[in-house]
Amino acid sequence: MITKGAIVILILMLGTSVLVAQDKNSNRYRDQNYFDLAASAGSGTFSAALSWSHLHGLGKKKQRLQVGYGLRFTSFVAANKYYTTAPSKYTSSVQSLGTIFSETILENIDTISTATASTYSLNIALHVSYNITQKIDVGLNIDAIGFSFGPKKTFNIISSVYDENQEPVQQGSPTSFNLLLTSDNDIGSLNSEFFVRYWITPKIGVRAGYTFLFSEYQTEKDLSFDDGRIVNDRFRYKSSMALVAVTFKPFN
Repeated sequence: MITKGAIVILILMLGTSVLVAQDKNSNRYRDQNYFDLAASAGSGTFSAALSWSHLHGLGKKKQRLQVGYGLRFTSFVAANKYYTTAPSKYTSSVQSLGTIFSETILENIDTISTATASTYSLNIALHVSYNITQKIDVGLNIDAIGFSFGPKKTFNIISSVYDENQEPVQQGSPTSFNLLLTSDNDIGSLNSEFFVRYWITPKIGVRAGYTFLFSEYQTEKDLSFDDGRIVNDRFRYKSSMALVAVTFKPFN
């Protein structure tokens, strides 16, 4: 299934490169650059993101629908959170685009916990927005591919089927490679946003909305559960947070 997901990402990236080539032939290319600073917060979680994006208007007239690409740096911190089994081969009976609609296999879910989590990621992101009026637009964006880093953390293993002769405390670091493959097929730490934006001036806008973020750690050792039926080193925390942000279009 990873191959299919990688093909989807490749098609999306090729599509945006075509848009770049088209946009560079117009005077609007420079005008459609966005710089953004976002803050998101939830229960015991906080994220800050700094991003650049370029959007291309579709259609010959008003071009209300815009699609594009960008680069986003995201920091995420959390306190006293539980990270659970990440790979979809354990969490779902379906390893495809349909994973998002499948039920979680609860008996395969194992948990590790840490007092503090902190991950940092740099990802290529995909963007879509729609201009409702000249001053109001709605949109969404999602990280597609990139890498993560951060300090090593200590995790406590919480599982009734954790196999014997393993240390109950393990070390883990953020999963280094990030890849969008839909739902639990995803790898690493990925950020996504859904928002409404109001343009105070042609150059400055404010956004409010919702952030859904995956934070993932990889333990230094493979952990064995249920007499070796499950062997895993990737664990994920899914965070839902309220979003506020400021957007700047310096060349508009």
